[in-house]
Amino acid sequence: MRLDGTLADYPLSDILQLIFMGKRAGTLRIFSGGDEGIIVFGNNLIRFGKTSKHAGLPAVKKILGWESGKFIFDTEEVLELEEEAKIELPIQQFILEVSTALDEYDDLLARIGGMSRRLILSPIAPKGEHVHLSPEEWLIVVHIADAPTIRDLEGRIAIPEADLLRHILNLRDRRLITIE
Repeated sequence: MRLDGTLADYPLSDILQLIFMGKRAGTLRIFSGGDEGIIVFGNNLIRFGKTSKHAGLPAVKKILGWESGKFIFDTEEVLELEEEAKIELPIQQFILEVSTALDEYDDLLARIGGMSRRLILSPIAPKGEHVHLSPEEWLIVVHIADAPTIRDLEGRIAIPEADLLRHILNLRDRRLITIE
């Protein structure tokens, strides 16, 4: 069986539900923004995930963030699963985890105002306070001048997007940066 379409017509969350409810095994290929994502399903498990830059569970999470593109689900395509991209995670558990993470991400993004916002380093630390930064916060502070937007910053440092947003809000709340 083969099912194909666009993510505008069938969001990935709906496709996952369909695969889970139908107890289907097969390969889901997603093409979005010049990248290809592959997720392999079997025995009601997510067995494999891969993009051009990610493997395993991080790849599947990245793919589920894609909102545009095309997909093909093929129950007859057989892939040899590369060891570094193997996963053995129940689909239903993953759907619940992703739903929670997406809700949190949407909340973080709303609090920041979008990925096109600019970050400005405060010229002076709050008076009388010692400033302690985590390694991730140091990365953000060091790259603020190089990155016109939060999206640009995300492309330059290797911090997962939701973690990046959490750190940015923490730096803002400590009055070390402003968001414009």
